[in-house]
Amino acid sequence: MLTNPLGPFIEVLRIPGALAFSSAGFVARLPLATVGLGLILFVSNDTGSYAYAGFLQALFAITSAVAALFTSRLADRIGQRPLLVILPFIYSSALIVFVAALQLSWSRWIQSMLIVIAGAAFPSFGSFVRARWAFVTDRQTQKLRSAFALESIIDELVFAIGPLLATTLAFSLGFPAPLIVGAALTLVGALLLASLKTTSPPIHVTPPSTDIQRGALRQAGLFSLVIATTGVGVLFGSSDVAVVAFAANSGTPEFAGLILSLWAVGSMLGGILFGSRQLNVSLPRQLRLTSLFMLIVAFPIPFLNSIAFLALAAFLSGFAIAPTLISAFSLAERLVPPRLLTEGLTWANSGLALGFASGASVGGYLIDTVGTSWAFALGVSGAAFTVTVSLASQKVWERNSAERPLPHPAIVLNFDPIPGPTAGGFVDDPHPLTELGPGPGPGPQS
Repeated sequence: MLTNPLGPFIEVLRIPGALAFSSAGFVARLPLATVGLGLILFVSNDTGSYAYAGFLQALFAITSAVAALFTSRLADRIGQRPLLVILPFIYSSALIVFVAALQLSWSRWIQSMLIVIAGAAFPSFGSFVRARWAFVTDRQTQKLRSAFALESIIDELVFAIGPLLATTLAFSLGFPAPLIVGAALTLVGALLLASLKTTSPPIHVTPPSTDIQRGALRQAGLFSLVIATTGVGVLFGSSDVAVVAFAANSGTPEFAGLILSLWAVGSMLGGILFGSRQLNVSLPRQLRLTSLFMLIVAFPIPFLNSIAFLALAAFLSGFAIAPTLISAFSLAERLVPPRLLTEGLTWANSGLALGFASGASVGGYLIDTVGTSWAFALGVSGAAFTVTVSLASQKVWERNSAERPLPHPAIVLNFDPIPGPTAGGFVDDPHPLTELGPGPGPGPQS
């Protein structure tokens, strides 16, 4: 008997208030993709430097990732509403002042500081929305898994729509438009989310756990996994800036958004196909195979000279991205004990953020000095690096993930994942899922 694949999503959206806060969260985090590409388009066209554009995008990404660790935990202590009201105003103001600073040729030091402020003030909307899902579902495993999978699809949708919106705005209204509209969307979405008081999780006080928080990276195998994820991040960051340069050099700069959107759509489809299946393959081997697939499909890209072929290659390579992320974050979940789960996943995401920043900044420099193909080659080298680390770490990953008892699906409330299905949302557990009892409330579990 065929079942409706959308049934679980429809069921959780029928929970009172769920559709409202999920929609508000979508609007609020849409600028994640709009502003990222908008920065590259605006800065590269204004200054003529892809290196500087990549540097600013990397600066925004790193600052956002680091600040999210603090703002999401602060939300547990004081509630979401104050942060959703204050931070978006700071973010939007900094972004608009940055637009003026670039057009008025203020010093690059001031421009960089404005991007740092904007990145630091960008709320962890993914974490906030997922915390609300945990609250309204009473942490029931099946419903929460469906809700997190839904938010992961929305994450991919953000990166499918965002680039198209950014390029449309840039080439129809002007290059500052994606940043200005992104600032407005964040402000509107955040205020809508703040107004939904009934679904906001209660304040949760977490006792000091300094010793615990220092312990995740010491778990055997986790450090090498963090190193492996930096390679995936390099592929992301270098591809972002290289696609913009390739489209511009081809005389069709407006196609950059379409190509990046196709990449996100491919990733979304790959995540749905991969994540909906139970695999009788260990997580270390899954990561080795998915990263190898990622390398194979990305390898021809530096040699392409047609915008049409690049669009096709981007779509096909997207299929490998989400499966690699699912495997990597599920393995991180397995390598750490439950009390260190949030920190372990955060370290894996930090590896991605570091790789993204490196790929964007170095990729921009390569474009300015030796050409776009070299920036794409940098992304391929990132994928190759991930495969190499995966091969070298197989034994330690197999040993330590096998020794760890199979966990429940990860319920990660203070973690804002990069695009792709939620970390740990799908595990290689052949046994039926059991219901979790009500937890102590939103917040990092120890």
